Amino acid sequence: MPWCGLFVALVVKRAGFEPVAAPLWARNWATFGTAAPKASLGDVLVFVRDGGGHVGLYVGEDASSFFVLGGNQGDQVSIVRIAKSRCIAVRRCPWKLAQPANVRPVRLAAGGALSQNEA
Repeated sequence: MPWCGLFVALVVKRAGFEPVAAPLWARNWATFGTAAPKASLGDVLVFVRDGGGHVGLYVGEDASSFFVLGGNQGDQVSIVRIAKSRCIAVRRCPWKLAQPANVRPVRLAAGGALSQNEA
């Protein structure tokens, strides 16, 4: 069973925000918060994949991929590299006060294989 959306819903709820309606459907996260002009630390990233979608949290990037903290990545919570070309939405949580200063793009060195299918 795909559970990437459940993982993101748990993180979002524990951070004090409301998850999207039907959070188990990864592509529903494309409506969370507000659209972000550039992916930054903690943003919700939504991806296409064979058979559906995938959702996770931005932790960094290299030239061609995002490093994504998510659930159901190799049937575990992990950080994987996913091609930027698969990303269909970058969403930022609706900060209640001010956006923290560390919400910024994070450049990382490429390493490891790209994830092809997070199911």
